[in-house]
Amino acid sequence: MFDLQRKPLTGTRMAWLLSFPALLLVGLLTAAPASAARPANALRHGDIAPADSFRAAYAPDAIAAARTPLDPANVPASLRGLVPLAEYWGIGDDVLRQMLQEAESPAKKKALADAVNPHNAAITAWLDSWLQGEPMSDEAAAFMYMQQGLDEMGLFQTR
Repeated sequence: MFDLQRKPLTGTRMAWLLSFPALLLVGLLTAAPASAARPANALRHGDIAPADSFRAAYAPDAIAAARTPLDPANVPASLRGLVPLAEYWGIGDDVLRQMLQEAESPAKKKALADAVNPHNAAITAWLDSWLQGEPMSDEAAAFMYMQQGLDEMGLFQTR
């Protein structure tokens, strides 16, 4: 039953056994967490700070990546001609929308306003038709953000 020939744990054997848990503990304490791989300025859900502090966290193609392809079939027939503008300007991220607005020429902004403003009442009526708490379609959200962008640029008008 008992192995009387076995050598007792002495010297290097004992030191190795005792050092293994110590090494494991040191390894766990010094190992970088998974979040350490993220850049220090990466955005996290719920972050609050001035818009300028977030700009550095965006990739150069972030504006293009934020655009959502829209299905004209999900838009009222009278507004379908505005779908390309809603795809381009209807960005939900406040910082990206502001960056887009700052990057575009005054002529392009005026062209947006001239195209959209005559339809603002119809757009607003369509958006108001969504029930409280019901999720909006991507198309409705893009139109809403397009109108919001017009307002942010001081170009929103109801006629």
